[in-house]
Amino acid sequence: MEHRSFEEACLPHKHISLLGKEIYLFRELTSTNSVARQMAVSGAAEGIIVMSRSQSAGRGRMQRQWHCPPGKGLLLSMILRPQISVQFVPQLTLLTAVVVAETIKIVTGCAAGIKWPNDIFINDKKVCGILAESSFSKSNFEYIIIGLGINVNLGIHHLPSDCQKTSTSLSLELGENVSRVKLLRQFIISWDEHIQGFVKAGHPYLRDKWIKNNVTLGENVIVNKGDSCLHGLAVDISEKGGLIVRLADGSLQEFLAEDVSIRKRF
Repeated sequence: MEHRSFEEACLPHKHISLLGKEIYLFRELTSTNSVARQMAVSGAAEGIIVMSRSQSAGRGRMQRQWHCPPGKGLLLSMILRPQISVQFVPQLTLLTAVVVAETIKIVTGCAAGIKWPNDIFINDKKVCGILAESSFSKSNFEYIIIGLGINVNLGIHHLPSDCQKTSTSLSLELGENVSRVKLLRQFIISWDEHIQGFVKAGHPYLRDKWIKNNVTLGENVIVNKGDSCLHGLAVDISEKGGLIVRLADGSLQEFLAEDVSIRKRF
């Protein structure tokens, strides 16, 4: 599929197939996660991808907003119904981070790394955020929506003023525009490879891949928990997808993505 046909397909709405994945493309949505969730509730199949050139109400973890000018990013959400146990569901966010980091490295050569739990950084600046949303029924889950937004061809003027020192884009790092089609293709290829490995081998497979791509372990970190801050050394990830931190008193404590935020002390 050529770049031009891909851009034209994005206009009002189109349904295409790429590398075995059904993809629904929109010009503008409130949120790709919201549309993917509606489709999942209606019975949409595993692996369907919802994409949009822009979002009017894109969001990240902790209800933060996500801004990206139309056509400048890769904004997508994927419907998942994997054959895994409920306790492994949180690890899918970490798995997605592995896929995105590797996709960026392969397509651009940029040294992308995972900052726990779900951000991709290049040169200490955020280039991608990931948001997972699940629906559970009793002890089983019905579906998982994995959403991601990659800053692809944004200039510095496209970034909000309060993010210009902490965020970046692939084109800013590379010095030239990057094909969103190549990124999408590689994301699908890498996802299919790693989800198969994860379903087959579980946490050991994920842990190995995540550690190879992360920029958090071995760093002194500050964990923001409520009104207090804890300092420690990031040492591992758990089977729950949590970050294991060695605190000043030598004890190990696990922190989960849904109740803390974390940043490296640069």
